[in-house]
Amino acid sequence: MRITPLTMLTALAMLALASALGGCGQGDETEQMEESAQTEPATGAETTAGTDSQLEQAKSQAAAAMAKLQAAGEQAGAAARDAAGSAMDQVQAKADEAAASLQEASTQASAAAAAAAEAASERTAALTQSAQARADTMITEARDYLRENDLNSAQGVLDKLKGLRDQVSEEVRTEIDELQERLSDEARSQTAG
Repeated sequence: MRITPLTMLTALAMLALASALGGCGQGDETEQMEESAQTEPATGAETTAGTDSQLEQAKSQAAAAMAKLQAAGEQAGAAARDAAGSAMDQVQAKADEAAASLQEASTQASAAAAAAAEAASERTAALTQSAQARADTMITEARDYLRENDLNSAQGVLDKLKGLRDQVSEEVRTEIDELQERLSDEARSQTAG
């Protein structure tokens, strides 16, 4: 077998290509091309040209795949951001809705508490007025019994008045105490006399 300068050049090109491809898995192919270049000198230039074309095609396909991958990544990121933004908007809307409901419930509770306090105050005032009116009537009865010298009846009325002490004014309590003292004095004077 005779080695021509073209065969030698083809072999060197193959070696350079093999070293450029490195560990890309094309080393075996390159060795086969080198062997075929040594044994088939006429097709060596065609093989080198074919390999360069394949390499360019592979580079082009890899670049296109990388571009598609990058575009897909950007789309996925945008979709994730949109989903996160949408979810946050929904959470914020729910939180705002809950805060508004809480505010409304708080307002209603405050209004109800104020109404209940007012009603209780009115009821207490009404009970106090009622107790005051009954106490005034009973005080008049007790005085009448004392004037008639009916001490037992006067004591019975004063006992009932003592049950109303917490519901009447300080002035009425003082009157009750004075009547009780007067009744006690009358009872002592009858016992002594």
